[in-house]
Amino acid sequence: MSRDSKTYGSVSKKFDGWVESEAKRPLRKHLRRVDKYEPKAPRGESEMSRTVYAAIGVGIGVLLLALAVYAFFTAGFYGDLGRGGARVGYMIVGFFLLIAGFGGIAATLNHNFRVLTRPGQHH
Repeated sequence: MSRDSKTYGSVSKKFDGWVESEAKRPLRKHLRRVDKYEPKAPRGESEMSRTVYAAIGVGIGVLLLALAVYAFFTAGFYGDLGRGGARVGYMIVGFFLLIAGFGGIAATLNHNFRVLTRPGQHH
């Protein structure tokens, strides 16, 4: 880094001048942030919003299950063609899609109708 007196010296003088002027200036109370906001717990969500969120989550889970069925169908198709490697691959994909679909549906229903309905605990 070049610290020639022409550039570095002028920047240094400006900074030193700013530090001096700030030290002499009285405190500015009107610029200090004072929050009058008191955090409150959000209003309870309605049953309708939980139902809508649950429908969206279940819909995504059903979509994953449909993809799993398609993967199993494709595995059978490749098995009939004598391509064992592709069959195994699609069976594995279908298995993991089944887990994701059923897990997503269960987690969505648990969260929307068991977790959100409990009273909040102090942390």
